[in-house]
This record gives sequence, structure tokens and C-alpha cells, in this order.
Amino acid sequence: MFGNIMVPSDGSEYSDKAVDVAIEIAKKFNSKVTAVYVLDENTSFSYDTLEDEGNEILKSISEKGKKEGVMVIEHLITADPLRDMKIIAEKTQVDSIVINSSGKNKSGDLMMGSIVSRVIETFDIPIVLVK
Repeated sequence: MFGNIMVPSDGSEYSDKAVDVAIEIAKKFNSKVTAVYVLDENTSFSYDTLEDEGNEILKSISEKGKKEGVMVIEHLITADPLRDMKIIAEKTQVDSIVINSSGKNKSGDLMMGSIVSRVIETFDIPIVLVK
């Protein structure tokens, strides 16, 4: 059930909580974590800036995992997070997902979840929702 846990992150404090929960679960069940940062293909921001931000976020997740003895696999993906999250999960062969209930929208403001709602509606794997 928790062999490969996906945790999408946008670098917000809310997604950091989800990362911490994913690493805790992975440590308990001797699982690995698939950390995902999605470069929104519909963004008006510079891809270079977003790519740098994504790489830093993924590096931070890997470092947290390493401190806890958990393997973290990093994925920096260009996609539409609302449309493609299930495809991302299938391609990374995860069997569960830990996701935060809030995140940042394109302007950096916190939002409550269209992506989370979509994940809950479409995924047929266990989902741990972190508030």
C-alpha cells in the first residue's frame, strides 16, 4: 500500500507538511517517496525561474528524506497540474499519494484545492490529505 508514495510540492508551508507526513509514512513502512514539482505549462512566469525554484524544492525534500533514511526520487515535470496529476502518478508508478489541501496559485496567494478535488475524484489509489 505504501511502497512508493507520491508527494507533489509547490514549496508552500502547507506542502511542506505533506512532505513531512509522506517521509514519516515512508520511514515507518520502509517505502520510497516520489517528490513531484510541476512546472505549470500554462504559466506566464519564466520557466527558468520556475525550474530553479522546483529544483530547490526537490533538493530540500531529498535532504529531508536522507536525514530520515528514506529514498526520495525527484521529478520536475512540465504539465497542467489539474489535468495531468493522475497521468504523472501512473508514469511514476506510485501506489499512494500524500497531498496538502492548500497551495499557492499563480500569483502566490493560497488557494484551496481544485487540484486536490481532482485528485480525490479521479485517483483509485490511497490518498492521504494533509491540512
